[in-house]
Amino acid sequence: MTIYGKEKRKQGRVKREYMGEIKIGNEVNKIYSIDLSEGGVKVGGAMLMLKPGEEVGISVDRGGEKFTFRGHVARNDGSQRINRISCDANVFFIRILDEHFVEFVKSILK
Repeated sequence: MTIYGKEKRKQGRVKREYMGEIKIGNEVNKIYSIDLSEGGVKVGGAMLMLKPGEEVGISVDRGGEKFTFRGHVARNDGSQRINRISCDANVFFIRILDEHFVEFVKSILK
């Protein structure tokens, strides 16, 4: 549901804050997921600096189990508050290219 106008999303999204890591080349940074949809994940990190189009690997820790996916940075969403760390962070949307990601998101929705 939106406040103004029609809902533009074709797929639902789920707001979840999971801790994980993002790998860009040889560099690994800690990240926090903000929300997930079947198309990708919005992630944030205090010192995270990514460029749209950049290929990345994401590992998400959920309930002690680690899930790893490949994707690319689709957009820079600016700064946003992350409740888990109680501070603002740089936020990016990562389009996930791995077909197993859809199954991962659906398992969260159950």
